Amino acid sequence: MSLQAFQSTMLRLIADPAFRDRAIADGDATLAPLGLTGIERRRLLAIAADRGLDINRTLHKGFRLGKLRALLPMTCQLLGSRRLARELSGFWAYRPPASFSFVPEALEFCDWLAPRAARIRYLDEVLAYERAMLELERARSGDAPSQIVHFRHDPTRLFGALSAGLRPRAIPACDCRAIGSRGRDGHIHWRIRSSSGHDTDNAARE
Repeated sequence: MSLQAFQSTMLRLIADPAFRDRAIADGDATLAPLGLTGIERRRLLAIAADRGLDINRTLHKGFRLGKLRALLPMTCQLLGSRRLARELSGFWAYRPPASFSFVPEALEFCDWLAPRAARIRYLDEVLAYERAMLELERARSGDAPSQIVHFRHDPTRLFGALSAGLRPRAIPACDCRAIGSRGRDGHIHWRIRSSSGHDTDNAARE
């Protein structure tokens, strides 16, 4: 049996409602091109028609939301619950998940938000920083390229407000860059470089 194709299709049935609907409506016409055996297709079609799959979909969706909140906490805080729900609905419809690996999905969500980030104050800066953190965190050694994030507002004040669960307001202007790197000890370090060239070291999460 083609285990990888079976597992991949099973994930799509859980995570992609449109694919499940096509599978129920068209049967083998939807599943036949996916490299599945006849018995695998019959089993998957039975799963697709089972109402219990809705429970798995709800659990999977909640887990995905929880992982995105953990990986992009300040971005999610800045968006707010309603805007976050709208953006995720559009993102998940546009790009259903292909695996249970959540860092790539978080990076793709950053790319999804980027064209609209300017509509929400501070979002482009927060989004760029958290995207840079993800790139550094998924690197396996200190050989990872440094990440540079440009800020127009004081990042210390901005992140302080978001970390406290507050909506940032009137954050002072600050023309600076945050430069992040992953050391050989596995720790991520950031330093803030002002427009005058002065550096300030800031510790970041591992």
